[in-house]
Amino acid sequence: MTVRPARTSLLALIVGAILLTLLVPASAPAAPRPAPSTWMPKAGPAFNTPIGDSDQQRRLLNRVISATGHATPGSTIRMAVFSFGDPETADALLAAYQRGVNVKLVFSGSNDYPAMQRLQAGIGDDITKPSFVVFCDRSCRGTRGEMHAKYFAFSHTGAAHWVTMVGSVNLTQYNAQKQWADLYVKVADRPYYVAYRHWFAQLKRDEPVDPTFVRRSVGDTQIEMTPTDTGTETDPVADALSRIRCEVPMGEIDPDSETPDDLVLTRLDISAHAWNEERGKRLAWQVVGLYQAGCLVRVFYGVGMGAAVKAILENNGIETSNGTHKGIYTHQKMMVVSGGYDGMPSTFRAWTVSHNWSDLAMGRDDLIVEIENQADAQRYADRFRWMWNHA
Repeated sequence: MTVRPARTSLLALIVGAILLTLLVPASAPAAPRPAPSTWMPKAGPAFNTPIGDSDQQRRLLNRVISATGHATPGSTIRMAVFSFGDPETADALLAAYQRGVNVKLVFSGSNDYPAMQRLQAGIGDDITKPSFVVFCDRSCRGTRGEMHAKYFAFSHTGAAHWVTMVGSVNLTQYNAQKQWADLYVKVADRPYYVAYRHWFAQLKRDEPVDPTFVRRSVGDTQIEMTPTDTGTETDPVADALSRIRCEVPMGEIDPDSETPDDLVLTRLDISAHAWNEERGKRLAWQVVGLYQAGCLVRVFYGVGMGAAVKAILENNGIETSNGTHKGIYTHQKMMVVSGGYDGMPSTFRAWTVSHNWSDLAMGRDDLIVEIENQADAQRYADRFRWMWNHA
């Protein structure tokens, strides 16, 4: 008897296909992509208020935390900060690193807080890798001093690219609660963002460079990077003071003025955390000279005001104040001119960031930013006036 192979009926094939479809679960639909973030950092000057509530005290720290929290995976955060002890900011940076953000941090070797050690333990210290945490021995780019900058940059955070923050704020609760500070923020400004990149690359290597002093003009700002050798270079603060014109005829400000010969006096406001030593005395005499030339001068000073500097200012009639709230002082390194400056008869100009008026500061890695933007500089003038009346 001949045995023939069995033939599968068409009906059996159809039934099998149906059963297979029922038994095998369908592929889940692709997860929708998260909607792009609409969060935007606020540009311009920002200030904390240590005599206010917790949100007002931590306003500057929270700006940094928010930008860190919205940093996109694959983007880069760069920070160089003298003092870092805030656990909440450290948590935000570790979370950013864990979700794929490149986190590059440079700290001063003269400070060693648990938050700094926790960041280095969690991220590592290899500067050849996309993320690292390093401490500089003395100045990162010089041979003395310290790394004293307060710099925070984000290549992409929320809906914004090229975000740069600089100021007098250290990332500590003490700075929030006991010190008047500021933060100057540029958003979507790629040339300004890039202007700091080579400087940061030098910081992370912690090797002396030449030259150490760099001045860059970017848009409506002038950036100065120290250390500075006053034996071969002009003191950047003395240079700025030398450009102030104290008395300006009204006719230069308003050609249609009915009193063109009336003199308009320039105002010079200074908020200085540390102003001391021989350099401090030289700058104090320069400020006295401006006062005697007709400038209206006020000085709001902090715990680093030298006795000799204070005496020079006060003995020559300059108004000074260190505030009225016990234990709370300025940490700013701020100067504001309202009036004649650098050939202009009437302008606002502000200087800020991390550079103190002392001999010690000349050997440090510091930043000085001159703000030419009229609205931003006027906000610094308005803030000084508010502090003078309320701080």
